[in-house]
Amino acid sequence: MISNLPDRIFLCGFMGAGKSVIGRKLAKVLEVSFLDLDNKIEVQTGQSIPEIFGESGESTFRVAERRALLEVIRAFDGVVSLGGGSLQNQHMVDHVKLNGLLIFIETPISVILDRISQDENRPLLLDEQGNPKSRKQLKNELTTLYEERLPLYEQAVIQIHNDGNKSVEDIVEKLLKKIRNHVEYY
Repeated sequence: MISNLPDRIFLCGFMGAGKSVIGRKLAKVLEVSFLDLDNKIEVQTGQSIPEIFGESGESTFRVAERRALLEVIRAFDGVVSLGGGSLQNQHMVDHVKLNGLLIFIETPISVILDRISQDENRPLLLDEQGNPKSRKQLKNELTTLYEERLPLYEQAVIQIHNDGNKSVEDIVEKLLKKIRNHVEYY
């Protein structure tokens, strides 16, 4: 067990980076609770993420996401998997970092594209008619979005690379070493 572990560990990164899978395993090893922010939003709103996007748009989803994140910061201890766009601005990054340990799971866009390109539960993958976007269009749009969010992700205290070739166990083991080093140093 790690002494001086922060009450909350937030995992950030782009969609498909592996935040939820890694987060669940990390929480299990640390013997703490795990929460996926997207699941919390679905429970609070009574709608799936695609339904929120489809019926009310991204801005309504982001308001619900911010509300859910602030509630998690107030009332949850454990590992939290953030949505890819949860760190909407500098204020949210600062607030998360003040209230827990922020970890960035850096995953190449090529790996992300392979993981998510067939997932119809991801609203950003569909065009305005609800049809899947072409792989080329998707790659261009995701690359642009990733580059916009990267400066916020990179403010994480700990970064770990997920190239898609390592097992979840290997990534969590490396992450535990980084967390241990961080909490012992600070």
